[in-house]
Amino acid sequence: MKLKEVQSVAQLDPQGRAMQMLKLGQELYDSKKGKGKASKLALPSSMKAEVVMDEPCSLVLKSLHGVDGETPHDMVGLSLTGRSLETVNGTVPDLVMTPQGRKKQALKALTRKGASSLSDLAIRQLGVGMLDSHPHARLCSAYAYWQATGLSEPVIPVLASAIGSDDVDEHTLAAMCLARIDPSKVKHLEQTSRVAKKQTVSAGSSGAAGEKASMTLIIHGTFANGSAWYKPGGDFHKYIRKNVYSDVYSGSDFYAWSGSYSVFDSELKKIWTKAARKLVAWCNNHPAKKLRLIAHSHGNNVVNMATQMGLKACSLIQLSPPVHEWNLPVMSNVASDRLFNIHSSHDPVVFVDGGAQDYNGTVVHSSERTRIISFFSHSDSHDAGLWKKKKIPPFVKTVCQ
Repeated sequence: MKLKEVQSVAQLDPQGRAMQMLKLGQELYDSKKGKGKASKLALPSSMKAEVVMDEPCSLVLKSLHGVDGETPHDMVGLSLTGRSLETVNGTVPDLVMTPQGRKKQALKALTRKGASSLSDLAIRQLGVGMLDSHPHARLCSAYAYWQATGLSEPVIPVLASAIGSDDVDEHTLAAMCLARIDPSKVKHLEQTSRVAKKQTVSAGSSGAAGEKASMTLIIHGTFANGSAWYKPGGDFHKYIRKNVYSDVYSGSDFYAWSGSYSVFDSELKKIWTKAARKLVAWCNNHPAKKLRLIAHSHGNNVVNMATQMGLKACSLIQLSPPVHEWNLPVMSNVASDRLFNIHSSHDPVVFVDGGAQDYNGTVVHSSERTRIISFFSHSDSHDAGLWKKKKIPPFVKTVCQ
């Protein structure tokens, strides 16, 4: 970590701040060689200050986040519910700063005092970031703050506040972060029960009505079982059916998996294995000579594992895949030998997951064809408007016609 990397945070745009915060948190985490849980660093001395409950804004910046500066007046509530943050230092208001206030405090937090180390300065920036008015920067700062300090109490309310967001990226990022900090906070997002069971029974009992000439199947990712975009009638599904592949599956027994997640590879492998077996069974009951698989996020890892089980497809269209070298697709089971990788330049969800954004350096790379769809997002890869703008249809339709 370099001083200029810490100093630059105050001047970056929201998306730049978000990614820089994640990088700082990861570097602080790695510096203590943390394995499986957040490492704990010595907190700035200012965090040990006496809690003064009648100065809540000072409490947030000084006692909670280690930022020793004047109380900003340009702060507003993060929500209208009157919620507060329950922390190890007491109860503090759920507040965010205006852009001007954030920048002012971020610059103050760079001032070295006494024996302030570079790590102290970085943690102060993460603390200020938790009060950022931009949700992406705020969420990334909260996760990075946990990585750097090991403290979950201050960050969980910040992340939990975005679970119900209508913004798909905010929701997914918050869910992924919480899954790594406290999985119990996102257990309700894993829809493993009635819908999945009904779909399994339907798929298993329908039988093969006859092999289709071709079929396209859309598969969701982690925490997205209940989302609408991939289902028949969903925005992305309708766009694909009308403008790209008219054979996209639209039956009521569409494929879906639990969307569960784990920070441990062994548990994740079990989740994906179960989902992959279900996918293979589903495809066997809905046979097609040409099968195109469009998957988002960890739905791609389910697909990869299914190819390892012998599932044959014509092409793989992967949207924002978190690539893990221990779970690569078997391209000999992909007739076109083509894997289309559509993703953003910077994907905070994949960063938090710990995966790579492409297959570079693996045996799959020679089969991979990449298209960057936006600068910063995890969900833009299934945005119909961007598919049209970036001319994705002719890109993926070069094979399997």
